[in-house]
Parts: sequence; C-alpha cells; structure tokens
Amino acid sequence: MAYATKSAGYARNAGKRWRGEDVKLLKALARQGASLRLISLKLGRPDNAIRAKATHLGLTLKAPAPVVAPPPSRTLSRLRSPAQRPDFESLTRQPDLFGHA
Repeated sequence: MAYATKSAGYARNAGKRWRGEDVKLLKALARQGASLRLISLKLGRPDNAIRAKATHLGLTLKAPAPVVAPPPSRTLSRLRSPAQRPDFESLTRQPDLFGHA
C-alpha cells in the first residue's frame, strides 16, 4: 500500500472511493479485533467512514475503550487527621482590609 507511509492524516483518503485492497485490509483488521482508531489511521480515513463501510459490509468493530476520569485527589484528608484539617470558614474568610469589624 503506497499511501500508508504518508503522514498527512485522514485527508489522504477522505472522500475517495474504497479500493479493493482497502476493503480487504478493513475486513482483516476487523477480524483481528483492531480498534476503530487503529483502522482509521491505517486506512487514512475518518472514523465515520470506517464505521459506515463496516456496517455496509456487515462487519463488527471493536468498541472504543471508555474514558475513565482519575479519582479525585484526597491528599488533604489522607495527610491530616480531622482535628488538624482547617475548617471551611478559615479557608474562605476574606481579610479585613479596611479595619471594619
């Protein structure tokens, strides 16, 4: 595949007709369980074009991995006992800039 070595991204094949070797590669990669992103990069086509062609051919693509957010940081609560933690009021109190009581 001569165009697979280019690094121009999706633009190199986006909107072009599917060639026989492209369809064969899509089928092979789908059978191997390759991710949609990998197939998209190898064929140089957008994800939606890959999905549409796979659906047309009756192929099943591997579902993308879910994005998992990191757990919230609990550093303050782990490092200090409840008696040592600052209370909310002391953290949010505004300094008295003008000497008002």
